Amino acid sequence: MRHLANFGLLKTTTAPERANFHRTPAEEIIVRQIMREIFAIAVCLGLGVMASLGTHADSADPTAKTSAAPSGKSAEAFLHSIYDRYVGPQEKVRPIEYSNPRELRYYFEPSLAGIMYKDFIRAKKADDVPTLDADPFIYAQDWEIKSFDIQVTSLDDDHADAVVKFDNTGEHKVLHIQLVRVVGNWRIHDIDYGVGEGTLRGLYKEGGSKE
Repeated sequence: MRHLANFGLLKTTTAPERANFHRTPAEEIIVRQIMREIFAIAVCLGLGVMASLGTHADSADPTAKTSAAPSGKSAEAFLHSIYDRYVGPQEKVRPIEYSNPRELRYYFEPSLAGIMYKDFIRAKKADDVPTLDADPFIYAQDWEIKSFDIQVTSLDDDHADAVVKFDNTGEHKVLHIQLVRVVGNWRIHDIDYGVGEGTLRGLYKEGGSKE
């Protein structure tokens, strides 16, 4: 704005003066340059806001009825936000939407989320059942669970291992979960369902899905 003032472009003028007012070529060049700079700043600010909204969309819990926990929560808090929902009546838990890439990316590392989504689309087109025909978090179609024991071991700032123990309809289960931090938020990289059961990634690989 100082550039405009220096050339007398912002001074108060009367109506007759405004009617006869003409900028010199040098003043026109400076005005155009200033307007281009203002436009460039506005575009950068707009892109920054859009990027921020996109990151927030993937970090928001798609199943939450209240506001989601803030991004950057601990690995243990992330797992509790998943498993605590399974305590109590089975009908209160909404099944994961494999048709929703955003929901899959909230829980799983992007490459694994992509594998699961592509497998769902493949099965739907072929009128077939998906590779995983059980709940991915507890590896069961039915459950009656009273509590979970969740222990997390940090490997470094962006990787952690977790052990999740629980009893489901009289059967003791121990799951080993690999966690990775993606843009500040913890996601599941893989789940080992126990001896003889295999891993989540392994099940998709055996079913013909490729990473």
